[in-house]
Amino acid sequence: MRQDIDAAVEQLKRDILQGRFVPGQRLVEVDMMSHLDITRGRVRDVFKRLQAEGIVQLDKNRGASVRKVSREEVYNIFEVLEEVSILIIRKVGSRSEDEEMRRHLGESLAAARKFHDRSVNIVRVLDYMDENARFWGDLADLAGNPVLSDIRIRLQAPLFRLAMEGLTVSGNHEQWIARHEEIISALLDSNTTQATRHARTSMHDVWKAILELPDSAFA
Repeated sequence: MRQDIDAAVEQLKRDILQGRFVPGQRLVEVDMMSHLDITRGRVRDVFKRLQAEGIVQLDKNRGASVRKVSREEVYNIFEVLEEVSILIIRKVGSRSEDEEMRRHLGESLAAARKFHDRSVNIVRVLDYMDENARFWGDLADLAGNPVLSDIRIRLQAPLFRLAMEGLTVSGNHEQWIARHEEIISALLDSNTTQATRHARTSMHDVWKAILELPDSAFA
């Protein structure tokens, strides 16, 4: 039984974000028909959906390919992503005394510590990016504004792809991982200012590492 269009979109998006298809790689329709188990018409619909999300590029002569982003675009993405993330933290912080909110924050902190504990020497980039998505996804849900969550997911997509181009977190991964615990701990202490400071530092660390990737990683 062929899968529906929504499932196909999510599968190809996941394959791209996890590095199965890399930036600049062509996505051949006949190959995608087999890979996604859908018709050619639906493959084209999948491409159009992912083009709208900025993940796939459609060219008249070349067809579909995984879209590359420029350094300037990455800079612009981070500029907006940072402010969206800070707004999420402030909204969560404004309700940090709420008992249910504190319970959810405690669960997110436990998940962050569990990830930290199993990342003894080096953490794979994909593992870190997955943990980063979980962490910010939890906070975005707690913020109670689905638009903020949707914006952050869309902005993160090209950064996930860039991470697969060679970003490593081995040099200071302890610091990167610990930031999540620091942010939540500050929120549990009702110290939104401190949580915001930790968040900005965390994002700037990742921002700097991505922008230091070689030119070949960018459009």
